[in-house]
Formats: sequence, C-alpha cells, structure tokens
Amino acid sequence: MNNRSSSSTVLTNLHQENENLVLEPLLPSNQDIEQSTNGLLESEEQRDFQSVCFTYISRLRNLRSLMTARPSRQCCYDSLKWIPVIFILALVTWSYYAYVVQMCILIYLCIYHPLLILFLWSYYRTMFQPTVGPPKEFYISDIEGQQIKSAQTIDERRAILVRISRQANLSLLTRHFDGSIRYCFVCQCIKPDRAHHCSICEKCVLRYDHHCPWTNSCVSYGNYKFFVLFLCWAWIFCTYVAATSLEYFIQFWKIVSNIEKNGDNTVPSSGKFHLFFVFFVSIMFGISISSLFFYHLYLTGKNRTTIESFRAPIFESGPQKEGFNLGWKRNFQEIFGTKFFKAIIPIPTTRGDGVHYQVNSILLGGLQQPTTNPIRSNDNDNNIISPFIRSDADILPFE
Repeated sequence: MNNRSSSSTVLTNLHQENENLVLEPLLPSNQDIEQSTNGLLESEEQRDFQSVCFTYISRLRNLRSLMTARPSRQCCYDSLKWIPVIFILALVTWSYYAYVVQMCILIYLCIYHPLLILFLWSYYRTMFQPTVGPPKEFYISDIEGQQIKSAQTIDERRAILVRISRQANLSLLTRHFDGSIRYCFVCQCIKPDRAHHCSICEKCVLRYDHHCPWTNSCVSYGNYKFFVLFLCWAWIFCTYVAATSLEYFIQFWKIVSNIEKNGDNTVPSSGKFHLFFVFFVSIMFGISISSLFFYHLYLTGKNRTTIESFRAPIFESGPQKEGFNLGWKRNFQEIFGTKFFKAIIPIPTTRGDGVHYQVNSILLGGLQQPTTNPIRSNDNDNNIISPFIRSDADILPFE
C-alpha cells in the first residue's frame, strides 16, 4: 500500500512539472524572420561590395603594371639604341689616350686636335639636330583620315586624297606606285616630296635618307650635310692617325720579330701595344668609312637619297631616278651652299625648306616654275630656290 501511494505521488508531481513547462515554438516568429533576412542581406551586400572593391583594385593594379611596363620597355629599348654611339665615343677616348699620351709628338698633335674637333662637332650635330617633319598643312583631320581608311577601292581613296590636296593647295610632284598621292596611315598625313616614314623614329621625315644606328638619328633634310661631314672628317681623321702611327707600328713588329729570332723573353711596353692597336683600328675604320663616304658623295652629286637610289621616285610620267638631278655643281650647292669655308664646317647651309624641290627640266619639262613666293634658303648666303609646281590640273594623278 505504501508503495502504491508513493508511486502515485511521484506521478502526480511529474504531471504538475510537465504542465509547468513552457515549450519553445518550432517555427520562428515574423520578427525573427525579418531580423535573419536583414542579416543575410547585409552580409551579401557586404560581400558584393568587397568583391567589387577587390575587382576594381585588381584592375587598377593591372593597369598600373601595364602602364609602368610599357614605359620601362620603351626606356630599355631607347637605351639600347645608344650602345653604338657609346662604343664609338669609347673608342675615340681610348685612341686619344694612345695617340696623345703614349705617342705624344707635338707636331702631330697640332693637326690631330683640329681634325678631332671637326669630327666630334659633325658627329654631335648629326645626332642632335632636330628631325624635321612635314608642315602642319600636310596633316589631315580625324574625319578625313577615317574616310581614307574606309575607302573601298583605290580610286575612291585617290579621289579623297586629290580633294584634300586641292583644298590645302599642296604642291606635290611624286606619286605612289599606283598613281595616287602618297599618304602615311600611321602619321595621318600626306607625304611631301621625298619624305618617308621612319619605322624607328615612328614619324614621317622630310627628305628621308636612312636611319643610322651609329648616330641614333634619322639622316634626312635637317642633318644630311652634317652626316656627310661626319663621314668626311672621320675618314680624314682615321687616315691621319694611321699615317702618323705607321712608323711605330713597324717598330713594334721589328721588336716582336727580334724577340722571336733571338729567343728573348722581353715583352714590349704597353705603350707600343696601344700604338699597334690604334694603327690597326684606324686602318679598319678608315676603310669601312671611306666606302660609305664616297657613296654618299656620289648620291649628293646625283641629288638622290639612299631610298631613291634603290627605288626611283615616281612622277606622273613614271619612275625617274634622275628626276631631281640638276647637275653635280648645283646638287652640291643645294646641300653645302656656295661658300667653301661654310661648306666644310657643320653649320646649316642646306637650301630650301625640305618640302619643295627643283626638278630636271630636261626629263620633266612639263613642270613649270612659279615666278612668285620663292622659298628662301636657311643659310647665311640668302640663296633662293624656287620650286617647280603645277597647276590644279597637274595635281591630279593620271587617270
């Protein structure tokens, strides 16, 4: 009995405790749902914002690295182009030490230094003379450039170029191989006569001859005289050094032959080695420079550029290598002027403006010379060169 009463008492207490329990709801309330939703949205927005910021920053970094990489590569490329110039200057410096310090003959030095000054002066003017490009009237607008690029046929492009040339009143003698006016798509300009685009300098240059790696510059209208004088004085300088050091070169070989003959172990002094090599280097460079110098003398006498010697300029009547040949005397005067003293030193004496040129009236007699607005020379002689121009009908390419 007691056991039954105790068990019933326990069940009653458990029943009361169960009734006092407060059950938590299985589903969250609306307020909880809104809070959790807002939290999820805020976290997603935060993650989206962070991802956008990360993408933006990464793109900026990529753009910055790209922008810094291009100038660095360009700077490295520009620096490499000066290696031949540094080599020439280092060679001249060493030869100066060998000739002046080791050889040191006063009477020879009186001629050596003026030749060295003229050589370095011409070299400096060739390197740092500003490159002359086409005048502003030869450049066209972006709209006209787009019209030329979008031309479907050669005839359509030719008509556009003729219209632009007429509007700008451009005097043009030479043509493209297809008969159209010469045009540069890179610089977006109509090429003046004898002008070409230099792929190294990335621009069009007046009276373009070639790009010389030894001077790191375009040899063209602005510095062609200086380049020819650089070759001239370099050749004379090398010939003089070789001629005056020949005696010491022979003495060096006599010493070497006596050592081999007598079995003597005496080694010639370092000064004799310097003189031996300065003779050898001057002979080597003198021979190589002489071929280039006399070739450009020939081109000057014919009034041609290096490009025109391989590819004749095309006129309305067709290709003509002698189109600009005025006779050797007038051809030389066009580059060096009429005064001998001014011709042999690197000062500007080139005639004309680099855009207009006289032509061979015998071969190209259809061109007529204007009687007004002559173009004055840029030298001190006030020489005048009057370009041959044509009428409006002559500007049109043959069709």
